[in-house]
Amino acid sequence: MLTTVVLALVLPLYTFAAGFVGIPYTLVTGNSRPLYWLGRLGVRIGFALARIRIVLHGRENLPAEPHFIYMMNHNSNLDAPAVFLHLPGEVRALGKKELFKLPVLATAMRLGGFVPVDRSNRDSAIASIREAARLAAEGASFLIAPEGTRSRDGKLLRFKKGGFHMAVESGVPVLPITVVGAYELMPPGCNAIRSGTIEIFFHDPIDTKGLGPSARVELMKQVRVPMEETLSRYGYGAT
Repeated sequence: MLTTVVLALVLPLYTFAAGFVGIPYTLVTGNSRPLYWLGRLGVRIGFALARIRIVLHGRENLPAEPHFIYMMNHNSNLDAPAVFLHLPGEVRALGKKELFKLPVLATAMRLGGFVPVDRSNRDSAIASIREAARLAAEGASFLIAPEGTRSRDGKLLRFKKGGFHMAVESGVPVLPITVVGAYELMPPGCNAIRSGTIEIFFHDPIDTKGLGPSARVELMKQVRVPMEETLSRYGYGAT
């Protein structure tokens, strides 16, 4: 509980301080790399304070300059930061619109190329997916949780279609990622953070170049299989 209180005090202060430095720099230079560096530094500080250790599997197989749509399972507020910390370069994300209302963070996300999504408005959500597909086709990498929301029991939920439309439309390869352990340290509905280990598994990439809309269902299966196999080894089957 003490760790959670310390994090609740330290991280907002860090966010404002980092934003005070990084946002003006990016506005003046147009270079968002310092924002990503500061963001990852904040994650490192948070995990160090929480005494969370991260173990990587297969990370060494990523190319020096990767260009992927990364797709990860999602069952904790810790999994996305843990993965983001260990992805190279400027990796963008589709973020729910509520995050883009937070002071400082919203500005940093927009400058970093993150794309807001209004999940309550279908037409708006489709437009966001198309914008992300355009950016991906132009060279941006994205991190996506295809379940669309956090699993409440640690098991893999059904996938939403949006990220797969984006992958097929952009022709960017998909790299599945499975996160194990984050659920135990901070399950949905729990505000306290436990110390422990998070394991991240980087699976083989899946080529999407030349695929048509009809290939989306098969692509979903190809992404799901390595996630389910990994989760099942740790006691989490499909929902």
